[in-house]
Amino acid sequence: MKEYERRWLLRIIAINLALSAMVGYAAVTTAQEEKKVFFTIHLMVPKGNVNRENVAMLLAEELPKIGIGVEVHIIDFSEWLKRVYQWPKTWEEGGYDMFLVQYGYGTDPDGMKIFFHSESMYPNGLNIVGYMNPKVDKLLEEGAKELDPEKRKLIYMNVSKYLYEDLPVIPYWRVVNTFILRKEVEGFNPITDTDTCYNWYIPGKDEIRYVQPTDAKTLNPIFTTDGYSFRAVGDPCYDGLVAINENYEPVPAVAESWEWINDTFIVFHLRRDVYWHDGVQVTAEDVKFTYDAILDPDTGAVDYKTFSDVIEEVVVLDNFTVAFRLKHPYAPFLTSIATTGLVPKHILEDEPHSEWRHHWTNTGVDKDGTPRMPIGCGPYRMVEWKRDQYIKLEAFDKYYRGKPKTRIIYMMVIPDAATAFAAIKKGEVDILNDWFGWTPKDIQAAQEDPDLKTVSYRILGPQLIGINLAHPILQNKYVRWAINYMIPREHIVKNILGGVGGEPAYQFLAPETIGHNPDLPPVPYDPEKAKEMMEKAGYKYEWLEEKPLPMWVYVAPPATFIVGMGIGIALMKVIYSRREAVEAASSQEG
Repeated sequence: MKEYERRWLLRIIAINLALSAMVGYAAVTTAQEEKKVFFTIHLMVPKGNVNRENVAMLLAEELPKIGIGVEVHIIDFSEWLKRVYQWPKTWEEGGYDMFLVQYGYGTDPDGMKIFFHSESMYPNGLNIVGYMNPKVDKLLEEGAKELDPEKRKLIYMNVSKYLYEDLPVIPYWRVVNTFILRKEVEGFNPITDTDTCYNWYIPGKDEIRYVQPTDAKTLNPIFTTDGYSFRAVGDPCYDGLVAINENYEPVPAVAESWEWINDTFIVFHLRRDVYWHDGVQVTAEDVKFTYDAILDPDTGAVDYKTFSDVIEEVVVLDNFTVAFRLKHPYAPFLTSIATTGLVPKHILEDEPHSEWRHHWTNTGVDKDGTPRMPIGCGPYRMVEWKRDQYIKLEAFDKYYRGKPKTRIIYMMVIPDAATAFAAIKKGEVDILNDWFGWTPKDIQAAQEDPDLKTVSYRILGPQLIGINLAHPILQNKYVRWAINYMIPREHIVKNILGGVGGEPAYQFLAPETIGHNPDLPPVPYDPEKAKEMMEKAGYKYEWLEEKPLPMWVYVAPPATFIVGMGIGIALMKVIYSRREAVEAASSQEG
C-alpha cells in the first residue's frame, strides 16, 4: 500500500471512531474550550445556609480564572448525605467531587479521628473524603492515649501540619454563628442550644417553636451523623452518662458521679431517679446494653471505630453502678465517649443489632407503616413527626432534673431563610437556629426590630471544602493547593459575612483547641501561585489558547490502541491530551 493511501486510511479510521464512540466526550471538550478551562468540577452545597451558598457562587467565579470550571449544585441535605456516603464515586457516578459544609469536632482534638483516620470510613466513622495517611493514623492513636497535656499538644500540632499540607479538606472560614429569637424567649443558651432546652420558656405560654432549615434524618443517637437530627431529637430526647456545659466541661447527667480507679478503669455511679419515657427505670444494664451495641460492628454505629479502639469491656457492678475497662488510657473519654445518648434495653434487646438502623426507634415507623416514636430518657419525649414540617416534643414529667419549663416544643422545618425570617417577624415562630447562615443584613434587621433579639457564639469547627480524594483529578495535591490559593478568605469574611460572621481559617483546629499549630502560615489569595500549582499538576496554560483540533483527531483515554486490520498499519496509540493531539496533528500534516 502506498504511503498516501495509508495516511488517508488512518484518517478515515480515526474519523469513524470519533463519530461512533466519542460524540458525548467531544461535546464536553467543546464546552470546556469555550470556558477556557482544563476540566469542570461539581461543587455540592446543602441547601439552607445562605452565606455558604454565596461562597459556592464565589468559588464558581474564582476557579475558572485558573482553568477549573465549577458547576454548583445546591441540594437538599438528604440528597447531600446520600451522595457523600457514596465515596469513592464522583458526582457523575452518583457521589460527589467537592462539597461545602461545616465540620464539628467537639472540644478535644481527638474529634479529628472520626474524620481523618483511615479506619473511620463510613459507616465506621465520617471519613467521607477518603483520606489515608499512615503517619496521621499513628499520631491520632498516640494523641488519644497520651495523658500529658504538653505531649498531646505536640502530637496534634503534627497532625495539623499533615492536614495543612495534604489538604483532604480545605478550611476557609472560622464561624461566629447567630441565632434570632423573639424578644420574650428566656433561658436560651447558644452554646448548649437544644441540649438545655428544658430551660427554655416564654412567660405566659406553654409552647416554643424552634426552626432549622432541614429535618432530622435519624432518631437513634448511635446512628446520627448530622447536627439537624441531634438538635431536633438527640439532644432533647436522649441523655448520656455525662453532659457538656457552656464552658465545654463534663458535668453529671445520668451518672451523678464517677471515679478513675486507674488510667484504664473508670466507675460511674448512676442516679436512681432516671426513667425512660415509658416509665421504666434506667439502670446500669441499659448503659452496658448501649455500649455493647456500639461495639458490635454489625450495628453500624457511627462511633464504632473510636469506641472499639478504646473500650475493652463494660461491666455492671450493680443496678446503679457501671464500669468501663479501657484498652489503654484515653484522655477525652469523658467528653467524647461518656456523653453518648443511652438507648433502652427493654425495647431493643430482642432486635438483632444489624436491624437497629431500620427499627422504629430510628425511623419513627413500625414495620406495618404505623408511626411509633422513639423512647429516650431526656427532658422531652417525641410524640409526633410530620416529615419536613415539624417534630412535636412534649415535656417529660419524670425528668430527673425537674419538669421542663415549657410543655411543648415544635422542632420546625423551614428550608428558606427569607421565609423563616418573615415568620419570626410575624410572631409565627420563636427561635431561628444559626444554620440558616444569617447575612449581616439579616442580623442588623433583627437587632433593629423591637420584637427580636440575636445571640451569637463562636464555633470551633471550620466551614470547609471537602474533596473526594478518589477523584481522578482532585487526588492530585497540587490541584487541591491551587484551589486553596484561589479562596478569597478576607473577601468572604468582610463582604459576604459583613465582618460579623467569623474570621478566615487556614487549618482545621481552632486557635482555642489543643493542637492548633501557630507555625502554619496563612494561605493568601494568590492566582499566580495557584497557576503555579496547576502547572506542577501537569496543566499547561498554553493549551487553553491553542487553535481548534483537526476534525479527524480521536480524543480518548490513554493506553487505547487501534489495529489496522489486515492492511499493514502499525499500532497507533489513541491520543488523550489536547497537547498530544496537536503534536500528532502537526506530525500527520508533515
